[in-house]
Amino acid sequence: MNYPYLLFLAILFSGLISCSSSREEHHEQAEMDFILVDSLVFDELQTLRILDYHPGEEIFLMVTQGLEGRYFIIDKNGEVLAEEVLSEGPNAFGMVLHRAGFVRDELMFVSDQEIFLYDLNLQQLRKFPFEQETMVRMVHAPLDNFNSFSLDNVPHGIANLSDRLLDKYPVDYFDTLNYFHLVNPADGAVVKGGKIDDSSIFKQGYFYPRKDKPVFFSDRHSEVLSLILPADSILFQFDENLSLVNKIRLDRQLPDQLSRLPMEEAGRSAFGKDITLGASFTHMAGQGNTFIVEYKTGINPEQSRAGLSREELSAVMASRKTYYYPIREGRQMGQPVPWDKPGLLKLGLGDNRYLHYAEQAEIHEEEKDYQCYYIYELRVKK
Repeated sequence: MNYPYLLFLAILFSGLISCSSSREEHHEQAEMDFILVDSLVFDELQTLRILDYHPGEEIFLMVTQGLEGRYFIIDKNGEVLAEEVLSEGPNAFGMVLHRAGFVRDELMFVSDQEIFLYDLNLQQLRKFPFEQETMVRMVHAPLDNFNSFSLDNVPHGIANLSDRLLDKYPVDYFDTLNYFHLVNPADGAVVKGGKIDDSSIFKQGYFYPRKDKPVFFSDRHSEVLSLILPADSILFQFDENLSLVNKIRLDRQLPDQLSRLPMEEAGRSAFGKDITLGASFTHMAGQGNTFIVEYKTGINPEQSRAGLSREELSAVMASRKTYYYPIREGRQMGQPVPWDKPGLLKLGLGDNRYLHYAEQAEIHEEEKDYQCYYIYELRVKK
């Protein structure tokens, strides 16, 4: 047996592993930054909320702020392609909007106990019942982003909310919970699934007040469904069978002082517990298998005390810092990127580009007679 040759192979193999590990470590530690590269401009005086983006057609779904419920389809050049009032009339879905977005070439509106489908001209196609328990009902303003995912090549909308405070959580609540309710836009059939495992802090018999509602991301280009719970540090990813296939640990940033309660105390009595000291994962946006995870730190415990004035309280809340964790192909691709601008990076536009959404007065130093939202690209620092 050629021992020197085997020794050479062992050293070579060890070197390859070492190089691979160092490259991976370097990649995960890469410093990144958001660079302003473009803008979305359209000739509209009234402020619009941006709800969703269709990457194939390069169009946006938007709605006016207020009771009227006037919805717009606007292309990347700022041209209005369709405009309809959907709060009343035969074509309307009502006023309560939980989520709305594109499911392939249709629009799904998740409203109060019903789901409505529209074409890209904002004309209603069909509707069907969808039972859900919600704590908050918003007028033409969703609480979070809409997401979709394909099962057997059929696009489905992720429509579950389930944010109602239960009178008493069963001890096995997080053992039995299916995190995804995917709705077939053709007939309203619901597919349920997606369970986290024991690596989550929610599997340890404790509850974290107001930090248990999952944050989702997936779209028509995604190979996996991603979710993270606000108080957790594990990003879970599921395949089209809704089976857990990957986990990514995201190290939480300080300050972060979570309130933890036994499950038997996790009913309505927990609603008033202080939730501002604990940090949260709050939002995800991207395209395909490349996305960012938004994280907001808690406030400094030394700053939190009873008797603060409104101005002092606003200053304390403003002290919370925001970070974005870059994810690609099932891995964290760089250090968390600090974000010090108003608002958030609302939607992913592809090619690591993200649309910045905030009130116009917060984005621009001078008042404009048109709407302008900036587009940032995530790049590795040179």
